Amino acid sequence: MADGSMPAGCKPAGLTLKSKFVLIMGMGAVALFFGMFLGPGIAMHYGISMDPQYQSCLPWSNFLVQYGQTDPKPGELVLFHDRKIDIISGGKRIEVVKMVAGVPGDRVKITPDRIWIAGPSGPYRYWGKRWLMPWVHYRHLKVLPPETMTIPKGKYLLMGVTPGSYDGRYWGLVPAKNITGRAWAL
Repeated sequence: MADGSMPAGCKPAGLTLKSKFVLIMGMGAVALFFGMFLGPGIAMHYGISMDPQYQSCLPWSNFLVQYGQTDPKPGELVLFHDRKIDIISGGKRIEVVKMVAGVPGDRVKITPDRIWIAGPSGPYRYWGKRWLMPWVHYRHLKVLPPETMTIPKGKYLLMGVTPGSYDGRYWGLVPAKNITGRAWAL
């Protein structure tokens, strides 16, 4: 018909089973071809990480990680390594995901049983209790003493959010060079 409509009783022909199969196989071949070239590049910058701790400090245990330098902001998740956390792995090097609780310039107020964090000029916000864990007597730990301090340039306070989390409350500030990527919960 001249107006582009179909005559009554006619409907367009659909793809046959063979056509669908060929289309799917062709798309798979294209994906495989591009995957061979793009896969290694993606794997260099991204990966899947799992929290290696027996008792997790975050409500999630699986993460998508973007490797490389990052400029951490409060509330973001980061992947990092620090020799002070090796105690939980039996001395093997591990990388762990924690939440950025404090950044350079933030003020941290620590009492014997609680921690508060504030931006450079903002009010303190309550972070959580300061649990005394059985392993805090190890020499390599530098438990944050009761004090009020300002986080220096190039250091971050990384913490968990669950009670009893093994985090910056027990091993202190982490140098920026030890932060190896940004993470997102899956």
